[in-house]
Amino acid sequence: MPVRDCVSALLVDEKGRLVIQLRDDKPGLLFPAHWATLGGAIEAGETPDQAMKRELDEEISPAPPVTFWRYFEHTYKARGETRMVANHVYVGKLSCALEDVKLFEGQRLEAFTVDEIDRLPIAYGLEVIFKAFFESYENRTGDNL
Repeated sequence: MPVRDCVSALLVDEKGRLVIQLRDDKPGLLFPAHWATLGGAIEAGETPDQAMKRELDEEISPAPPVTFWRYFEHTYKARGETRMVANHVYVGKLSCALEDVKLFEGQRLEAFTVDEIDRLPIAYGLEVIFKAFFESYENRTGDNL
């Protein structure tokens, strides 16, 4: 099975909630109107760090600094087939209020607690990453990022 290399940003707001993006609802788009991290594919010749910076700059402003957290390999189902992703996951804290972040892709950004996120339609099998994140950052204040 081919593996797609990508990056994901787990951003935390001032209350320690996870900030994720509601994807566009366009025909042909994988996982329309599902929730996902900011991020995307690593392009040829890019390092994961370079890809993460590029993706954040393309998707939001201001783009906060992020730090590599963990590497995940996981699968998801799309269009009737199982796909594998190699996901370089970064964490960071928003430097401003969520309402002050300008979004360039997707419908909107929203912040969620662990209990709220469990009830959402999630894209790309990212549930495994969200679960690991909330288990690792128990105090959910973002102070340890």
